[in-house]
Amino acid sequence: MRYVRTILESELRKEFEFGVAAPEGSPVWIAGRDLGAPTFTCDFPGNLKEIPQMIRAIRRFEGIYREWGPDLVHANGSRDQAIVVLWKTICRRAVPCVRTHHAVRNIPDNLYNRWAYGKMVQGHIYVGHSARNISRAGRSLKPPNARVIPNGVDVQFWTPVPKNAAYLEKLGLAATEFVFGSHAGMDRHKRTDLFLRAAALQLRRGARPFKILLRGKEHEIRESRRLAGELGLHNVLYVQHEPDPRGYLSLIDVGFLLSESIEAISFAARELMAMGKPLISSNYAGLVENVDDGMNGRLVECGDMEGVAEAIGWFLDLDRTALDRLSRNARTKAECVFSVDKQAQGLARFYREVFERAASREPR
Repeated sequence: MRYVRTILESELRKEFEFGVAAPEGSPVWIAGRDLGAPTFTCDFPGNLKEIPQMIRAIRRFEGIYREWGPDLVHANGSRDQAIVVLWKTICRRAVPCVRTHHAVRNIPDNLYNRWAYGKMVQGHIYVGHSARNISRAGRSLKPPNARVIPNGVDVQFWTPVPKNAAYLEKLGLAATEFVFGSHAGMDRHKRTDLFLRAAALQLRRGARPFKILLRGKEHEIRESRRLAGELGLHNVLYVQHEPDPRGYLSLIDVGFLLSESIEAISFAARELMAMGKPLISSNYAGLVENVDDGMNGRLVECGDMEGVAEAIGWFLDLDRTALDRLSRNARTKAECVFSVDKQAQGLARFYREVFERAASREPR
């Protein structure tokens, strides 16, 4: 959803008109309506057991095409790609299609995938260099016309601000307390549990006091509280989703993201860095492109509890001047590398190239 919203809020809309097709009530569907884009209800079933639903989705997409007439279709997952590919085939539509690969996933090199990814999709976007290399390694399918266009964030929106007084009061924190925090949610692959275990280890070693701020869903928070209790941690605070998270994110001194699968680049990590928060990050896939070890954060091996504990201690031992320097470095990295304007420019160039290739193949 964040990727689609980023596009709809970008300068791209000065050159292109975007429409959104998504299941009714879904976050993407809501974002399209909220941001004034033509928004169409369309489901994208992808299970072979859902053949009747897939047929209905293909018919619905044909209806959208007849009503709105897109010149290019931008798919953002395997399910919508599958429906678009089948629609193009069954309805004999030559509309070019591009696909963004948001997750690290090796695509099996088989006859169907060579046809779908190589013939029916005219361009492939990867959101990070490392994610691209891993996804195309070994005997995996290597889709043609691929481009790395890193995800960007709005560095004017995600900007350093003082600790928010209302949230300090709400969470019972003092402005002087040191806070580690995650903005990425608490899915299992995010490994917030690893951070809690490393924090408990560091506290047993005599580290100075600190707090941990986590964002999650109700059931995730319940499970995390159970683990924190087992570890003897009484310094963990929780928040749930809020439309504008900058208030509680302002309380964080150092962010963390310890994913060990799926994650290609992480909007959340880049938003934190844009807010001037140095990171403790795992070295999985594109996450290594966010952090320069020792400059704007610390990189640790995936699953390395001892490494995470050492990084926690490293940050706690920094004086204010050194921490401020890392904060400035994180912000500078975001401005120079993660700007949404760079992403928009890359997408605009890619769209134009796809249009030009499609035009060159049209019968004269």
